[in-house]
Order: sequence, then C-alpha cells, then structure tokens
Amino acid sequence: MEIEEDELPYTVFQRYDNGTYAMRFTLGGHGQIRIGLRTRDLAKAHRLAERKYMEATIRAEQGLVLGVASFDKLAQDYIKSLEAKAKDNPQKLKGYRYAAGVVNRYLVPYFGRKNISAILYKDLVGYKEWRKTYWTTGDGKDQKWLRFERGHKNLKRKAPTTEATEATLKRETSIVRGVFMQGVEKGFLKASDIPAFPTTKSTDTKRPAFTKEQFDHLVQVATQRMLETENPKQLYERTVLLSFIVFAANTGMRTMEMRNLDWRHIENFHMMMDKPPTDLGDIGIWAFGKGLPPQKLIPRNAAVGALERLFLATTKYFGEKPKPTDPVFVNFKGERVASFKSSLKALLTAAGLEKAGDGSNFTAYCFRHSYATWALQRDPPVDVYTLSNNMRTSVEMIQKWYGKVRPEDQKRVLRGMDEKPEA
Repeated sequence: MEIEEDELPYTVFQRYDNGTYAMRFTLGGHGQIRIGLRTRDLAKAHRLAERKYMEATIRAEQGLVLGVASFDKLAQDYIKSLEAKAKDNPQKLKGYRYAAGVVNRYLVPYFGRKNISAILYKDLVGYKEWRKTYWTTGDGKDQKWLRFERGHKNLKRKAPTTEATEATLKRETSIVRGVFMQGVEKGFLKASDIPAFPTTKSTDTKRPAFTKEQFDHLVQVATQRMLETENPKQLYERTVLLSFIVFAANTGMRTMEMRNLDWRHIENFHMMMDKPPTDLGDIGIWAFGKGLPPQKLIPRNAAVGALERLFLATTKYFGEKPKPTDPVFVNFKGERVASFKSSLKALLTAAGLEKAGDGSNFTAYCFRHSYATWALQRDPPVDVYTLSNNMRTSVEMIQKWYGKVRPEDQKRVLRGMDEKPEA
C-alpha cells in the first residue's frame, strides 16, 4: 500500500530561492529540522528524504545532535577552545597560533562547509596530497608572502617554496583530529565514526647533526670572523653568535629554551656578579619552554666557557653587568634575541657548511641533534635515561630521533682504528 504524502513523517518542499528541494520534520526533543536535498528532481528528492529521515531517527536514538555540523564551523570552535586555554596558560599560545594558521590557511579552504560526518578516509587522503604540494604546484604557488597579526601589528614573512614534509603533515594531522574531536564533544558524531588518518611514510628518522670535525671548523670560522672585525657592534654580535653555538651544542637545549633564558635561570649567578667570571663553580641551568614544567639541566664544561665569554662581552658593550632578570642572549639594542637564523646562515655559508651530508639544511636546531648524537657516540655512551632527562624529552623520542647510530657514525670502530695493536 502506497503511503500518501500527508501521512509521511516529513515534508518535502521546493525552495523558492534556488528551486532545489528540501525537507523538514520534527523529532521529540530536537524541534523542527530542515535539511537541503540539493536536487530539482522530485522523485530523487523523496528517495533522499526517506534516507535522511531514517538517519536522523537513528542519530536521535543514539543521543547525537541532529542537523548539519559543517567542518568550518567546528574548526573555528576548536580554535576558540585553544585560544581560551592559551589565555589561561601562556605557554600554549604558540600552539594556538600554529593551529589557527593551519585551520585558516589549509583546512577550511579545503573542507569548507562539508558535513563533518560526511568526511571519509578518501577525503583525508585527498587533503594530504593537496596540502603536500600547496606551495609548489598548488593553490599557494603564486603567493609570495604570509601576512599575520601579532600584538596589533601587521607582519609578514616569506611564503614557503618547498613541499610539506612528512613531519609537517603528521603535525597538522593532530589539528585535523582536534576538529573531529570537537564534533564528538558537541555530539555530532561518535569517536568510532572518526575516519582513519593516512599514515606517513616510514623514513630514516636520524636527524641531521654536525660531526665533531664540522663543529670544530664552525667554531674556528666563527672565532676568526669575531677577531677580524674592529667594529664594536659587529664584534659584539659575532661574539654572541659564537657563544650561542658553543652553548647550544654543549647543553642540548631547544632554541625556544635558549630564547627564554635569563641570567637568573643559571644557578650560582651571584658568583658571576661577585667573583671573577673564571670562578663560576658548578652551575645548573633551568630550562623553560614547549609547555613543559621548568627543569634543571647540567651543561657540559664548554657551555660554561661560552657563558663566561658572553657575560664579559655584554658587560663591556653595555657598560654594566647584566641583571638577573636580563636575557642571556641580547642583540646590540639590549633586546632579547628572537632568532639567530640570518647570522647563523651567514656563518654556515662562510664555513661551507650550509647542508648536511643527506642534503638537508643545517639549522640552529642541529646543535641539539649534535649534542644528543655525540652523547650516544661516546665510549661509554651516556645512558639514554640520563640523556632524555637532561634534554627534557622521553626515552622513546631519544630512541626514535637519535638512537639510530648509522655505520658511518662508527666507522673508526668498524675499521678497527680504535683497537689496540697486538703485542
């Protein structure tokens, strides 16, 4: 027996604005629901309406919110939640800004107003391919600058010109997952409905590090560049840079931790103020950054020499000893150094060390990699638990990123060059 239209639990009607069909119905506890059917074919509209009504009934029985939960709306809700957390915890501000940039530059333009429950695995695969080539052959290939706002200032930086790395894609996947979890929290889908995310390729995860010979050469060039100038400003800047690379390679600190470092964070700072800098004693350094609780690390002796050089240079250039609340690394204006990127690049170029053996660029972060690699190559090697604790990371991360000692790293041992000659 055919059901008359007025006996159906829903009503199909034609929209006056664009001529397509839509449906409306009411379910207890949810009020009136309207869903667009996006077709001008009445027979097709009725078939779609029947299916949509059944789906809505099932969702209502499961306690899920009815209606369309668009990706862009949930993405903005997710960003607002991160912003609120960042206001309570300033250490999360950087993560919020990064996520907001990914959402507004990539995710919303790609997924737009698509229903969160309609996004499938194949859509995520498509996004990954689109995102990977965004700056090379994709939508961003003609964009020269990235513009953003910081503290009511309009700033810009050069747009990327390379494909997104697997590490970048993996990091951004966590943001996509965050948007889906926002939908779960609001009741638009169940956690089990979240599609699987495309896995990244398995690659050699050993990070680029300087060999000890390369680092010694870099220090030698940095020292020579420091000594060959008579310009006070340039001399000071090159002294700070030399101190930075030696300090970084002998503490294993992250770049953000060094950027956050004040003189008061160095235990026995009063000894620097009251005694000759050469009598520093046994110092410890409190590291701040990456949303982790402050933690004391023990530097290698060479880092103490770098601090001594920096302390003397700062005192001479500014005419007074740095105060406990002053940053350790300051520029010629007395401001906290935000980045050594430009000056380090010039030094690496002068030393002929722009790239590592695998073709990747040497950067400031490579000093942390070098610290870990050298620690694991010592005889005997530093215990991995001690190393991970001093670097404020997990044993798993040490094993993943630094634990793969390649044959070329131990070529002297493999060739028998470290063996004692037979009697």
